[in-house]
Amino acid sequence: MKKAIFIGIPLIVLFVLVGWRYMQKTETTKQLSVRSAQQKNGPANVVLGTAGPAIIAKTYEAVGTVTSPYTVELSPKLVDKISILPDYIREGYKVKKGQLLGKLDPTEIIGQVLQAKSQLAQAQSTYVSAKYTQHPTNENVQSQIDQGIATIQSNVADYDQVKENYEDQVHQAHSMVVDAQAKLDAAKSATANAAASLNSSKATEADAKAKYNREDTLYKQSFVAAQDLDDALAAEKVAAANVEVANGQLAAAKQAENSTVAELREAEDNEAIVKKTGTTNIRAAWAKVVLAKAALKYAESTLNLKPAYQAQLDADQAAVNAAQGNVNQAQSRLSDCDLVSTIDGTVTKRNADPGTVVNPGTSILEIQFLDWLYVTSAVPVEYSGQIVKGTQVRMTFDAIPGLTLNGTVTDLSQVADPQSRQYDAMIKVDNRDGRFTPGMYSRCHFLISQQSYPVVVPREAVKTTNTGQSTVTTVDKDNVAHIVDVTPGVQDTNNMVISEGLDAGQRVVLISYTPVRDKQKVTEAKKKKGGKAAGDSPDAGFSGSSGSATKGSGGHHKPAVPIGDVPTGTSSTTAPTATATSGGGQ
Repeated sequence: MKKAIFIGIPLIVLFVLVGWRYMQKTETTKQLSVRSAQQKNGPANVVLGTAGPAIIAKTYEAVGTVTSPYTVELSPKLVDKISILPDYIREGYKVKKGQLLGKLDPTEIIGQVLQAKSQLAQAQSTYVSAKYTQHPTNENVQSQIDQGIATIQSNVADYDQVKENYEDQVHQAHSMVVDAQAKLDAAKSATANAAASLNSSKATEADAKAKYNREDTLYKQSFVAAQDLDDALAAEKVAAANVEVANGQLAAAKQAENSTVAELREAEDNEAIVKKTGTTNIRAAWAKVVLAKAALKYAESTLNLKPAYQAQLDADQAAVNAAQGNVNQAQSRLSDCDLVSTIDGTVTKRNADPGTVVNPGTSILEIQFLDWLYVTSAVPVEYSGQIVKGTQVRMTFDAIPGLTLNGTVTDLSQVADPQSRQYDAMIKVDNRDGRFTPGMYSRCHFLISQQSYPVVVPREAVKTTNTGQSTVTTVDKDNVAHIVDVTPGVQDTNNMVISEGLDAGQRVVLISYTPVRDKQKVTEAKKKKGGKAAGDSPDAGFSGSSGSATKGSGGHHKPAVPIGDVPTGTSSTTAPTATATSGGGQ
């Protein structure tokens, strides 16, 4: 009996413990079920926005380059050595029009001036001497004849020397022409290579754009991932940038070709001048021979022949005039040794130093006007009626982060490039503070059009069902959600126009932390301190003042006209992608 009691009591305790544990587990399961049901049927936590009127702007984005309106290459007219070019005259040095910046070595030219003056003095002496010998006596006739013979011999020797010098000078000038022609041939070859590179870049860009369009179509059909579409877009951007670089290389090659053309023309002009001057000198030397022969003939003739004396005087006067012309020409060449600035500006490049031997047309200093500059951007011809003088432009500069410059188109080229089918739009910007430099890269947003719409919501408020239907979740005054079908309209980066299905003033769900069901209660989440309100546009607006700048951070200035980001990849050589597009939800 006692043994049965000892065995039964533990069993009873065990059964009681098992039953208590079972009841406890059942209660816990019931509580979890109730809590899950409460969470499932409870209000959703969401971020709300309000549908209302807003402005949707259509823009065109292009690449711009900062350029100077005036650029002067200071170059010599002579083949000479630089004797003076101060070390402080370097990049950034400001100069005035007419300012003497340097000198070529004048030693040889000074010698030519002195020689020309000596010849002038000799001609004047001969003229004066002839003027006082109109009535020689018969006793000095033989002396005059001997003097005439010696003069003829001397002038013949001078004539031979002039011809020999003429041949050397022509040979040297022709060598410069041949050298310039070789440079031009090399420049043409470089231009052809740059054009081929541009065509290759355009082909790559066209392939990238086609690939992007295919990826976009597949993405819209949910056959590819968004990353594939982004990769295709990035490839298109890179191809567009390569086209821009190739355009710049082609422009540089053409500029170099034009420079060599100018150098060739200068060499040809110099050769023509050398030939003309040499021919003139030969004729002048031969004229002296002829005059000397005439003087000899005069001495041999009757001294009382007044016409002969007058002819001698006229010839001597002509020699004086010719010598005076040589003096003037030599002095003009002496003034060419001065290197003088032709504009007010700033030295932007120094290409030579004292001791360098330079040729005509060789750039010694580059001077640019920098008080105000142009931002020049290529615009497709299809925008010729929309981008005109006065069109508002918003500009940003990669070299100046955070700076946004508002301006207007001030000048337009009247002729489009026949290859790219684009024309240049120029925006004048003030640069008295010196923050911009020629060659700086800019992104230009041209305002094409803007329109106000009555019902606009942030793009994240619009959802797309599996069937392609666009929907918006509205919230009524009792904080109950309603999923409604809507018809989307045009959109920019941040906002979307709702054509049908939604009224201004209705609250809409922007972000939900859990899926929101139709007719489900919602609670509005508090915005984080300093957070961006739903629907706010981060983009700066356009202002009417030319050259006004705003910083991208700080301040509370409200833009006059809100504008969305323009899709990147729109370059000056591709078809534009406007900000405003029609139809389609997210």
